[in-house]
Amino acid sequence: MLNIFHPQWFGRVEYETALSLQKELAARRAAQQIPNTLLLMEHPQTYTVGNDGHRDYLLANQEELARLKVAYHRVNRGGAVAYHGPGQLVCYPILNLKEQGLDYHRYLKMLESVIIHTLAAFKVRAFRQRGLPGVWVCVDSAIPHSSEWLPPDSNIAQIAAIGVKLDQNQVTSHGFFININPDLSFFDLIVPRGLQGCRVTSLHEALNKPIEIGSVLEPVIQSFCEIFEMESVLAETIPPSLIFSSAAVPA
Repeated sequence: MLNIFHPQWFGRVEYETALSLQKELAARRAAQQIPNTLLLMEHPQTYTVGNDGHRDYLLANQEELARLKVAYHRVNRGGAVAYHGPGQLVCYPILNLKEQGLDYHRYLKMLESVIIHTLAAFKVRAFRQRGLPGVWVCVDSAIPHSSEWLPPDSNIAQIAAIGVKLDQNQVTSHGFFININPDLSFFDLIVPRGLQGCRVTSLHEALNKPIEIGSVLEPVIQSFCEIFEMESVLAETIPPSLIFSSAAVPA
């Protein structure tokens, strides 16, 4: 099971359902019943607060959340507050890090590399930024591209974020998201990743043209193959009771 992983697209899935699915698959991965797995999906409008965040990072009260029909969950993962919604590709790797010889921090760096390589397929230069979690892009073409860290006040924006969980068996859950074409106004109601003044962008904005999630699935899977040195194998690994009718790849 070391050198293969099974990717699967689910379409739009309620956040609570995704949590249950990850828990189920992480247990099955720990028991050697399935290989490493990559879940790909999008969620309805949802705010989540992780272990590094607190409720104050969410700027809307319960009444406003109800009016906007946005769900809220406190979750056991790294990271602070995050928004999930249509047009955002969410990726949940279920990996056994012990088998891969990886530790938590190396794993995070590799996920960042998957995102950076994925965006490079669209000729978008993304990068890490010192002291700032996630993956970033320049939104000012006047800023020269270089391998050096950009000044904190540079005109940059976060295009992807990471928040993972590692259980007692060294199996991962949660993961990362890339903003493809979401309604970015929902980010106005949070302090993204707990970073005051954090600007958020999307692949749609970076390219300045329409783009759909379906066109990003294969680049993500291919980048995952390259960074983790695994082979993607399509197979039925998800319990039948957890298969969703929305599992068709979008146009």
